[in-house]
Amino acid sequence: MWRARYDICQALQAVMGSRLQAVYDKSAETLAAGSQLVANNGYLYGTGTGNTIAQENGLQFKIDWQSGQKTGFFIDQRDNRHLVAHYAPQRRVLNTFCYTGGFSAYALRAGAALVHSIDSSGRAIALTDENIALNGFAQAQHQSYQADTLHFLQQSPHSAYDLIILDPPAYAKHLSARHKAVQGYKRLNALALQRIASGGILFTFSCSAVVTRQLFYDTITAAAIEAQRPVRVLHHLYQPPDHPVSLFHPEGKYLKGLVLYCE
Repeated sequence: MWRARYDICQALQAVMGSRLQAVYDKSAETLAAGSQLVANNGYLYGTGTGNTIAQENGLQFKIDWQSGQKTGFFIDQRDNRHLVAHYAPQRRVLNTFCYTGGFSAYALRAGAALVHSIDSSGRAIALTDENIALNGFAQAQHQSYQADTLHFLQQSPHSAYDLIILDPPAYAKHLSARHKAVQGYKRLNALALQRIASGGILFTFSCSAVVTRQLFYDTITAAAIEAQRPVRVLHHLYQPPDHPVSLFHPEGKYLKGLVLYCE
């Protein structure tokens, strides 16, 4: 992708024409370790401040692609955010690793009884609060906390939430870290399953390409066994069609998720 960045830029210009305002290359933090490539972030086309307000399914989100995490907004969860809205009405929602508060905004619009957003980054919490206010939601329905998710779950009373979203950053970016990542996913999910209310819905994700879909499924199964919680699978989740996967590069199917009904 990095080697083809100028070709990609030209293709975007050809497809979007005058609608295209800028193309920003943010490769310095994302090139694979050991690639021996040197990258500098900067505009390949146009200019800008790095800040904008984007709309997604009628909701507004402040995005900072220059100094925000990765692209500043995870558009690969668009369809899954929409699905959260289907289950959110009248539920008490906990959105962990919330970053920009995308899942929180969808849940609030759908009529959640309350939404709590958790992230260890103070900057992410500030951005979540901005996005909640930007969409005009009442502060009485939403509370954000700068906290470690595992610690927050450990301190939360049992049955405090009817819908929990676990969308952590990649626990493993290399095969050497896969075993440790699996243990992390298991510990996180077991704790959430111990805390969620009876009849609750758990959305759980992994964006680690080296953790395969079957391995992730088996890890969540192990977490349910550890938590001694009967669960049923309602949905298998994926990245959206605008993140297509080559048949010859199955590792490109990096995002996987499950929606679980917790008895």
